[in-house]
Amino acid sequence: MKKYSISGAMLAGLMSLAACSNDEGVVADNNGAEQQFTITLASSGDRATRAAADRTLESEAADQSIEKVTLVVRSQDDNKVVYTYTLDNWNGTATNDDTNGHGKKLTFTIPKADKLGEGKYVVTAVGYNEGNYTLSLPNKGDVVDKNITATTPTGAEAKEVFAGEKKFNVTADKKIEGTDASKPIQSVDVTLHRQVAGAYGYFTSIPVKIGKTEVASIRMVSRSKNTVLTFGSFNSSFTTTDATVMYMVNGSVPATKTAKFLNGDEANVLFSAKITDWFPGGDDYKDGVYDKKDTNWTNPYTTGSYLKGSVFASNFIVPFSATQGKSTLELQLLDATGNVLYAWPVKLDASNDQIGKKGETASADLFGAGTAMGFAETADVFSLFRNHIYSIGIHKQDTSTTDPETPVPGTDQPTDLSKIQNVVIRVNDNWEALHHMSIDE
Repeated sequence: MKKYSISGAMLAGLMSLAACSNDEGVVADNNGAEQQFTITLASSGDRATRAAADRTLESEAADQSIEKVTLVVRSQDDNKVVYTYTLDNWNGTATNDDTNGHGKKLTFTIPKADKLGEGKYVVTAVGYNEGNYTLSLPNKGDVVDKNITATTPTGAEAKEVFAGEKKFNVTADKKIEGTDASKPIQSVDVTLHRQVAGAYGYFTSIPVKIGKTEVASIRMVSRSKNTVLTFGSFNSSFTTTDATVMYMVNGSVPATKTAKFLNGDEANVLFSAKITDWFPGGDDYKDGVYDKKDTNWTNPYTTGSYLKGSVFASNFIVPFSATQGKSTLELQLLDATGNVLYAWPVKLDASNDQIGKKGETASADLFGAGTAMGFAETADVFSLFRNHIYSIGIHKQDTSTTDPETPVPGTDQPTDLSKIQNVVIRVNDNWEALHHMSIDE
């Protein structure tokens, strides 16, 4: 996954950029070192150099595209907000950083007038794009003991968002504990992690008809779907190379049900694709399946590269808990009027590490511990956890092949649906975990 690192040095630097002119706020006073926070984005597949735009989930690559970073510093003693700052142009302001191969970073210096005095603090940082969420960001002077939340607009899908926090202490001489007191600049480091889950399906050899009825679309439905993210119970030990995996659901407030399972149970749509978007001329090879033999195949996306004859669909997802005793996901083929023609129960691969684990629910309270779920995950009954990506088929990179007829070994592997057999879900090490899922006959 991508990593954002915020250090005390960086915060100070950013703050000085926006709030001060010339040297104001960047010169240490006579009572302690300069206080800073540094934000670093370090991740393979970094997209921070391109123009800001919401990225779509085109593969399991750990890309990102954000413009704003907001920092909130609170006193641990009374939960009062003592400092806030928003950087409006992350991509245009951050400089290249070679940590872990790729990345961006910025250094923010706290202006002298706002320098933190003796006390215990916590800094929370959120990386996002404007309009994707309604954020519960507090103002300076507010007293808040709840974690920051983000709510998806009504009817909108989840977008990528990052967050993290760090506790730190400042001494009587305004130095940050745990740093080198001899240095004129002292930093607090914070790591920002992806707060959403992801899911995608990559398919080929899709049946043209089920019985005598034509297949018009394919979709994944779920038992649950949430609309609110809580930025708390962070996995601060997770890095891009050595993950200590957490199974954390930080989503709440269920979305309105908009679909049904084949058995009639209410459901939500995780992702969907219309066949005509990929095969506008239909089954022109006349062999009963949509695949690479159909010469009318096209890639409807403006970005991303997919094998000829394939169909791809995806979404970012607000994490949700499993419903005990009820299968979580179902892959469906639908007719033109939305009737389900065929469905496969979706499961995790038997070797998946998520099976047997008990997930946690993030606390709404500042520094509150997560709450363990009352039952263990199974292959059929499983949660979609924060910063985990769930896939059917394999598409590792956004541009994994420039030749849509030639797969890259180990990279492009759409699932063959003509055999009506198992399909797999997985989780990637650039995310916190990559889950293989399969569909049952």
